[in-house]
Amino acid sequence: MVEDKKELLCRIAGLLFQKGLVSGKDGNISIKTGEDEMLITPSGICKGFLTPDMIIRQRFDGTIIEGSLKSTREAGMHSRLYELRPDIGAVVHTHPAAATAFAVCGRKFPENWLLEVPALIGKIGIAGFAPAGSAELVAEVEKVADSDVIFLQNHGVITYGPDIYEAFSRMDAVENTAKTILYSQILGDVREF
Repeated sequence: MVEDKKELLCRIAGLLFQKGLVSGKDGNISIKTGEDEMLITPSGICKGFLTPDMIIRQRFDGTIIEGSLKSTREAGMHSRLYELRPDIGAVVHTHPAAATAFAVCGRKFPENWLLEVPALIGKIGIAGFAPAGSAELVAEVEKVADSDVIFLQNHGVITYGPDIYEAFSRMDAVENTAKTILYSQILGDVREF
């Protein structure tokens, strides 16, 4: 069961990389596997090249159960979301260019431009700036954990869902929506509904 989830995590990481939703060595992805346990991607490895033996199995307090690589410094952020939201089964955190541009500017998507925003993406929360991997960042994420998507100020995006498929699909939808909004602004004359 855990081995299957490691393979799934690698497959989703590869899709994120292929679609340009994660680049270089950035981002981190996790799947909750128990009340106090998750599988999470390691630090410093390109998501397009992950293999199941690289995946870290760890407790929410950071204790490594299995894995020889270094865990991501963002593991605390994933753990805290699982603790606050029992409905979450997987978390995706990446820095997709268009959506991250909104996060850099501290802006949410307009809710009356695209049907996808209220229907597929849902409520967007903006977490204030804090250094990556810091307790301050976890505290900022806590403030908006009731959202469906979190924009991290000057950092990136977090999506989640009951499973990794939903978390991935939401990240894909967020980036596509961000691009569509930016293209619409270039064209001008946006028609609101």
